[in-house]
Amino acid sequence: MPCITFILPIYNMERLLPRALRSLRAQTLTDFEAILINDGSKDGSAALCAQAAAEDARFRFIDQPNGGVAAARNAGLDAARGEYIFFLDPDDWVEPDAAELLYSAARDADADCVEFGLYLDSYDEKDQLLHTQTSGCALSGVYRGEPFKEHFDEMASSYLIINKLFRRAFLEQHHLRFPCHQLGEDGLFFVAFYRRDPGCLVVLEKPLYHYTIARRGSLSNSYHPERLEDNFYLSDAVWDTVAAWGLQNSPMHRAKANYCTVRDLMMGVKNLGCSPLSLAEQTAWLRSTLQKPRVHTAVRNIPLHVMQSRNDRVKLLLLKLRLCRAVLLLSGANQRKHP
Repeated sequence: MPCITFILPIYNMERLLPRALRSLRAQTLTDFEAILINDGSKDGSAALCAQAAAEDARFRFIDQPNGGVAAARNAGLDAARGEYIFFLDPDDWVEPDAAELLYSAARDADADCVEFGLYLDSYDEKDQLLHTQTSGCALSGVYRGEPFKEHFDEMASSYLIINKLFRRAFLEQHHLRFPCHQLGEDGLFFVAFYRRDPGCLVVLEKPLYHYTIARRGSLSNSYHPERLEDNFYLSDAVWDTVAAWGLQNSPMHRAKANYCTVRDLMMGVKNLGCSPLSLAEQTAWLRSTLQKPRVHTAVRNIPLHVMQSRNDRVKLLLLKLRLCRAVLLLSGANQRKHP
């Protein structure tokens, strides 16, 4: 059994995939497998995957019709044989000692999950690095018992999966797979994971993963019309977890779930800014959404200072004042400035 299985969902990544593959070949821990799932790419990605598998037995190639990132990752999970799972996106890459440090930490603590820091890398249109900064974790150390219940305020909205190592046996025990959402499927997977009460969490401060900040045209910067009808599926999953734990009356758990609701609302506002809808139509959606009891309560109760950016604090203040058009105009201006 390999120590770690790297799962890479690949769609039209011919230009950037070689960098990710080089970072895997450079790993100081050599006992790993990398499953490369070509998700119906129209460029030369499949050929690169086939070549990697032909040259190195640790690389395995799965070629399937385009079904989206969730279906690709699920295919990787179905084929995985490693003790731990590492999800790597093909436009990102990992430090040479990432696998060794993470596996050592996981085995030493018998961990179900290891979280670690990130490098946030910005590139120009020619893929030249412009800027990098580190992003740490809210916690540090080894946490046992019910770590996700006890540290819900720090961990509940840590939706990324690419900065976490998962014990494969735990995923299989609870039949955990990715739901087929275009956006937020990683967050839904992570919420489903911690809802099952993993017994040991390890958090490392060291950044080990180079995350490429979203480019123009990425899914997070695109219009998703389905969100007009179902915008709160991620925060709903958080609320359902709190209810499943019987902690609806816990102030800390309610406050964090309210924050997740506001975070979803901000995503809905961003989605409107990418849409072809008129300002009047956008305003009507936002006003209607603010009347929903859970959304109304979350906007009213969340203090401004908990929002991560000054821009979000301003938008939350405008939402508290029900200045819907102002929120939308500000959001649209920000998106035009930072597409």
